[in-house]
Amino acid sequence: MRANTYKTVEEESPKKKRTSPLNSWNKKFLKWKFISQDEEEENSQYIQKIIFVTILGILYIANSFQAEKSHLRINKLEKSVEKLRVEYSTLKYDFINESKRSQIEKKAEAMGLVPLETAPIVISVPKLEDQ
Repeated sequence: MRANTYKTVEEESPKKKRTSPLNSWNKKFLKWKFISQDEEEENSQYIQKIIFVTILGILYIANSFQAEKSHLRINKLEKSVEKLRVEYSTLKYDFINESKRSQIEKKAEAMGLVPLETAPIVISVPKLEDQ
């Protein structure tokens, strides 16, 4: 019979914990005290509010620049529309003026055409059904 002995257990070398990049980034971010769970620290109380107000200020400034740009573009378009309206009105007036009978007669005289002094003769054709 054999004597009872203890089995020796080989100790494994401790495994190194893998640190994810997110975890290390989170630790750095907490060092900046933007997000701190500690209520006693004075800086951490106000930094979140200051960042929020800064973002709101940036959005307000960007919105005002965009509104000003739109306003200038609208003014330019209104001026160009007014110019086009005036051009349309003058062309329409010229066309109406040129199509008057007196203006047509003046142009025809320059070509050697003379207007009729007598009324034109109307030729009537009897309908084929009447025959």
